[in-house]
Amino acid sequence: MRLPTFSTPWMFTKLIDISTGISSSTPVYEGDPVPIIEKVSTIEKDGFVLSRISVGTHTGTHVDAPAHITADGKCVDEMDLLSFIGNAILLDLSKGEGCITADELDEYYRKYPEEEDVDILLLKTDNGPSFHSILKSQRLLAANAGKWVLEHGFRLVGVDTLSVDADSSLPNHHLFLSNGLSIVELLNFSGVEAGTYGFICLPLKLIGCDAAPARAILIERSSII
Repeated sequence: MRLPTFSTPWMFTKLIDISTGISSSTPVYEGDPVPIIEKVSTIEKDGFVLSRISVGTHTGTHVDAPAHITADGKCVDEMDLLSFIGNAILLDLSKGEGCITADELDEYYRKYPEEEDVDILLLKTDNGPSFHSILKSQRLLAANAGKWVLEHGFRLVGVDTLSVDADSSLPNHHLFLSNGLSIVELLNFSGVEAGTYGFICLPLKLIGCDAAPARAILIERSSII
């Protein structure tokens, strides 16, 4: 695994939060649990606030673990955190329509000079934080696009949709997770331009779980010294 080349001091970097937050209105995949957040203590009654949350493991920006699709796959707490840190290229596919194909990925990827240290692929398909458009999005990866991602040596793919699969049989989930390629779904690229960035996405340490919500950030590489 190639380690990221961006470096400290962190105080001189510009961080961009690309996480989709969790609230009662956060979109979820059809049939998944709807997020519930409720206060169980209040300042007026108890002198402090404490809340109870109930969410599915695939809520908001989240990391899929191999255990999501295979009985003996690694759970999210067993995954190597280094696999979620590195140098990324963000492709803006928001002007396209329908499933994302291998040809479309190739077309947009060729617009950038090849960089050997970039091995994380991020795909922007929506220009705004519209939850309605997320739920209705058809900009999911076709099976041939998944093969393109793997063949080009990426070790993580991140999308701003609810899934990396256009096909309900989940060929890309199986292809990626069985080959050590990490998946991050429901990122938020609103206002973020295409280009190369440092990338960090750390999932919650949920013991024995198939996925976990995560906080994801981009680091503007031009601002790192």
